[in-house]
Amino acid sequence: MNSTIGGNLRHQRRRSGRTQAEVAKRAGASQDWICRIETGDANPTLASLRRIARALDVDVVDLLQRRPDQGRPT
Repeated sequence: MNSTIGGNLRHQRRRSGRTQAEVAKRAGASQDWICRIETGDANPTLASLRRIARALDVDVVDLLQRRPDQGRPT
């Protein structure tokens, strides 16, 4: 699940044209924490994901749901 969330966060962040630092600032978080989520090394809470989703102007489901291009979980 962490790899799905991390991949989705990276995908949505790049799609928005924002840096990790910009997303972190808008979400009230640190850049290191955003990086750790993207790499699957952090376990964000649902409340955290909601703040990140708002920072990216997306729905929290966009961070949680597996995208077709992600393939099957291992």
